[in-house]
Amino acid sequence: MIQVSTAAPRRGMKRQTIGCFTGALILILVLIPAAASAAAPSVIVSNYTVTPAVLMPGDEGTITVVLTSTALPATGAPLSIRLDPGTGEMNTSEETEENAYIESVLLHSTDVEVMTGSFQDIGEIGPGQSFPLTFRIRAPGEEGIYFPEVWVSVRDGANVRYPVPVNVNSAHTLIKRPALRVERSVPASVDPGDPFNVTLTIHNDGQATASDISVGVNATSGAIAPRNSENYYIPELEAGKNTVLNLSFDTDTSAPLGLTPILITVDYRGADLAPSREIATIGIPVVGSAEMGVASIRTEPARIAAGDTVDLTIRLENTGTADAESVRATIEELALPGSKEAFLGTIEPGNDGPAIFSLDADEAGEFGYTLVVRYTDDYGEHTVRQPLQVVVTEQSPFPTIAAAAAVLIVAVAAAIYWYRRRKEE
Repeated sequence: MIQVSTAAPRRGMKRQTIGCFTGALILILVLIPAAASAAAPSVIVSNYTVTPAVLMPGDEGTITVVLTSTALPATGAPLSIRLDPGTGEMNTSEETEENAYIESVLLHSTDVEVMTGSFQDIGEIGPGQSFPLTFRIRAPGEEGIYFPEVWVSVRDGANVRYPVPVNVNSAHTLIKRPALRVERSVPASVDPGDPFNVTLTIHNDGQATASDISVGVNATSGAIAPRNSENYYIPELEAGKNTVLNLSFDTDTSAPLGLTPILITVDYRGADLAPSREIATIGIPVVGSAEMGVASIRTEPARIAAGDTVDLTIRLENTGTADAESVRATIEELALPGSKEAFLGTIEPGNDGPAIFSLDADEAGEFGYTLVVRYTDDYGEHTVRQPLQVVVTEQSPFPTIAAAAAVLIVAVAAAIYWYRRRKEE
């Protein structure tokens, strides 16, 4: 009879538990770097051009590739949420797209001679950005289709290998591909708070029909918002044809002045269903304008009489959306003498400044004059004229009467005093 120990199954269960725990731990350790690398910045070869399209054996030509960042700029940053294992508290922080640092770009081939094909330490490429690189090649001595590879090394990111077909007088034609190009029409200037329109014309300069075209519009500034859709779909666009998209945008009154970019991303496919991307940046010139006006008028003294020296203070306010620079105020056509020019300098939007004039009211009457305000902004030099009036009253006779009365009172008092002295004598 064979005796079986009852403790054996328990030891087996412990081994299975430890094995499962170890396997889960290994799986976590494997997945953490994979998740981190998935979020790492990288680039793609979004387009290429071989010039000339067909080379003869031994001829020289060029290969131009366009490198594009896989990250797209966004108006808001996502949140990263982490739990503190010690306290159990939740910590949040913003995650932003990182720039991809391109360490090197090489053109590698065992058949095609690469004459110039090495770029080192190119530097960073930001989200949504792209730039071209050109390599000089010499075709091999035999006819055929060759595939030199573009090798892109990205620091802390996924490296790229992209084959580029080169036709050396081959009867076998390459697959014709579409090539989309974005042409844009923008206003010369946009004032903050005003709407504006942009016309996009998408051309197919390639040799084949582009299909499954998606156009994305990304306003990188929160001060500019599209009035209509941010995404457009075009089923197909034949070679040599174009299509037009009319876009409308609103701007905030506090939109920052300067060139504000709008990113246009065009994704499409060719006959081989290979994805391609074209990225265009639209620069919107946001240019504010200053607008000067009279905020208040004050005189010292408040009631002007003939013979007074008057301080006339006119406060000028900028109600526009840009700085008013070199602000100068001048009084014209005023018959009263005095200083009639004041320099205020720069007045920012929503602020005001005093123009102070010193006048001599040498005569009474109603005197009309013209206030002339000259200033400059991004649109050039401006002049504002506003008719105003100052009133000078006649000098009041009360001081003279009061002085005469005082003299009379003194004389009467002196006569009474003299009379009483004589009478006492």
